[in-house]
Amino acid sequence: MAETIYLAIAFVIEPLDEVRDILLAELSALAFDTFEETEEGLIAYVEKRQFDGIRLDSAVHFPLASSLAKSIRFEVNEIVQENWNAKWESSFEPIRIENRLSVRAPFHQPCLTDIELIIEPKMSFGTGHHQTTYQMLEAIDALDLRGKSVLDVGCGTAVLGILAAKKGASPVEAFDCDDWCVENSLENAERNAVSVKVWQAKDFSAISRTYDVLFANINRNVLLDQVADYARVLASGGIILISGFYSEDLSELKSAFESNRFSYQDHSVKDNWVCAKFII
Repeated sequence: MAETIYLAIAFVIEPLDEVRDILLAELSALAFDTFEETEEGLIAYVEKRQFDGIRLDSAVHFPLASSLAKSIRFEVNEIVQENWNAKWESSFEPIRIENRLSVRAPFHQPCLTDIELIIEPKMSFGTGHHQTTYQMLEAIDALDLRGKSVLDVGCGTAVLGILAAKKGASPVEAFDCDDWCVENSLENAERNAVSVKVWQAKDFSAISRTYDVLFANINRNVLLDQVADYARVLASGGIILISGFYSEDLSELKSAFESNRFSYQDHSVKDNWVCAKFII
């Protein structure tokens, strides 16, 4: 497979706290789908073929953030898969959720936990380190998934679907818009000796069945756009876990989900990132 090239755009924001969340939301509405918060701002990642040839313009691409900020400076760098892997291998440490669950890379020593997930991220999002993935893993671990059908939407590394399969869910299916994520997910499923069906798609048009449980760790805008699809493919009494948004977005999301027959159950917060549970 040809080497995938990504753009990594590092933003320095002043003032940081007042503007970063707004900038992230505006970039999420574009093709950017992976973000890393830094002490000075954030780094936004996008596949070059989705954003190539477009000159990033603050007034055009993030007008609200640029109007509120004292200054927003950014630097664009190209990265390839090998660069991403080297970065993770130098900084990726195993994570633990109490003694129940751990996530590690193949090059780490085994972790002595009840459930161990071995994930190699490559160019995909989802190792458990981000607050959203960590909370989704916690929420999934609290569910009884034995014999439940599961769909992981925007699966990234498929870490969420793999955990579901480890907990007895069957069948477990997943899709992502990025072909690299599909390949990475299949590799990770094989690495963890579980069965996860994965395909490439941007929407739900190919799905004709229903599921008992859905996972959607994406972002606020995509969650709002897809809520009717979640309602269509989730079986009566089914559960959906959502994350990828901030505390201030919860009210809008609750309203959208409740308008589509969902009942809000509860949520958790970690560093202002939210994971919420709904039942239909």
